[in-house]
Amino acid sequence: MALFGKQFFKSSDARAEDEYRSGVLAVSAKNFQAAYDHFNRAAEGEHGSAYYNLFLLHGGGYLPTFDLDAAADNFYKAAAIGHPKAEQQLYMLEGADRAGFGMDNLAALAAGSVETGFLPPILMVCACRFVTAVSIKYGATMDVIAYELDAASSSEDGYVQAFIRRTGIASSLYRGGLNRLVEGSAADQITDGLNDFSLALSRSGMGSKLGKMARCTVVGHMIKKSYLGENAAPLLGVKRFFEV
Repeated sequence: MALFGKQFFKSSDARAEDEYRSGVLAVSAKNFQAAYDHFNRAAEGEHGSAYYNLFLLHGGGYLPTFDLDAAADNFYKAAAIGHPKAEQQLYMLEGADRAGFGMDNLAALAAGSVETGFLPPILMVCACRFVTAVSIKYGATMDVIAYELDAASSSEDGYVQAFIRRTGIASSLYRGGLNRLVEGSAADQITDGLNDFSLALSRSGMGSKLGKMARCTVVGHMIKKSYLGENAAPLLGVKRFFEV
């Protein structure tokens, strides 16, 4: 698959290199779980391209469950070893993690997405970690979660309703969240930014279903990082998210 690209790194560890090559073959066969297993073993030998491919698998929703923090960890490791794509994009994730990425930049990045059947890894990792970080910074987490879940509760899409159930949050905690925001507040600006983000992604060619999934995943990551996360089920990858 084109996203996984040309190998940048060749390991002097024969076992790690063999595992990496097996992972590439598994990706070509669209056996992403097997690819993950092979890349994980290659990463034990500090294989730079394996780190980057693990970032892609975790960040793009290729696996049964999403782990955005594992995606970021592998991205940082790939950049530290000198993977060119990771080095090129490093400023984006660093900006997201310090709550300095910007909602406008997030929407612009979403607008440039291309159809792959999965989600754009760098976009998703930056979106999840930035929105979480900026909400924490300005004390807006609970208001953003309440707004997003209250809005989502009116959706007629079964997969959106299934996502809400997986959060484990009682409706009494988010009911009325749409009307709770103060105009111009941090939470109001963040939710406006999420509107722009999901709209840009839907219009990019990814389609409205993946746009909605992306937004749910961002909100789900916020929930997992809050005190409400202890009852939340794992975030689901693309295939399982739409299995209702």
